[in-house]
Amino acid sequence: MANTLKSLGLLLVLNTLIYSNGQFTQAPRNPADLQAALKQQFTLSCHYAGRDTSGDFLEWYRDSMPVKDEKPGHYVVKTSDKESNLTIKIFVKNDSLAHSWSVKTKKSTSGGIACRFNQIRLIQSPQSITTDKEVLDASESSVRRIEGESVNFACNVEPQDQGYYRPKRVRWEFSTDNHNFGRLPAEIEETADNLLKIKEVKKIHRGYYRCELNNRHFTVLLRVKDRLAALWPFLGIVGVVLILVFIILVFEKRQKATRKAATATNDEDNTRDPLVRTTNKSSDNDNKKNVVKA
Repeated sequence: MANTLKSLGLLLVLNTLIYSNGQFTQAPRNPADLQAALKQQFTLSCHYAGRDTSGDFLEWYRDSMPVKDEKPGHYVVKTSDKESNLTIKIFVKNDSLAHSWSVKTKKSTSGGIACRFNQIRLIQSPQSITTDKEVLDASESSVRRIEGESVNFACNVEPQDQGYYRPKRVRWEFSTDNHNFGRLPAEIEETADNLLKIKEVKKIHRGYYRCELNNRHFTVLLRVKDRLAALWPFLGIVGVVLILVFIILVFEKRQKATRKAATATNDEDNTRDPLVRTTNKSSDNDNKKNVVKA
């Protein structure tokens, strides 16, 4: 009887331990998925699958320090009855130095920890693209070149610590609409040091260029301008001036014709008016008298 009671007690304890350890699940579950790239968002999740309604989550910890004591806004915690999430808004190198991440609960029997995650590994990823003229730190930035000019795109991968990370070659892709990426256009040279060279830019080179590594990518838009594009503003101004000169000449010509017609009409009216003729005759007689007197 005593042995039976001991066996029942042992089974009860084991069942409690199994139930306690199995009521929380975490994501990502695979340690290989605990990796993040610089400037990317990364989320750790702890889900409660117990019988009651709440997981009684408490706080998230980075090593032994509560994340609430860290820089405001860098870590965002969202907790409900069944789930608690920790989101790293912008992953930085300092985040990869933490050895563990955990969230505590009132229900756990193992030191109050519901879910524990190992160190988040920092992986290499494209962080910027530089040309012979520009430094592009924001993805989907654009550069402009005139037909016939040259352009080089250098994909910059970080981190670059050679002690821990070996240099990797990125994959370059091209798209005309920033959605369907594929092979690069013709007359483009791709080098082993992640450099893309276009010796003579043409209209077929207009589009989006993307360098990719570890499923992370950085995109730049190449705009190609016509060789005469710089002359279009000047030609436009000249065209406007010529149109204005033409309008002024036409207006002056019409004004001159109108004035000439008006003068002819006035002369004809004066000839026909008897008062004007009498006045003119009196003036002529006075002039003759003055001549005789003289």
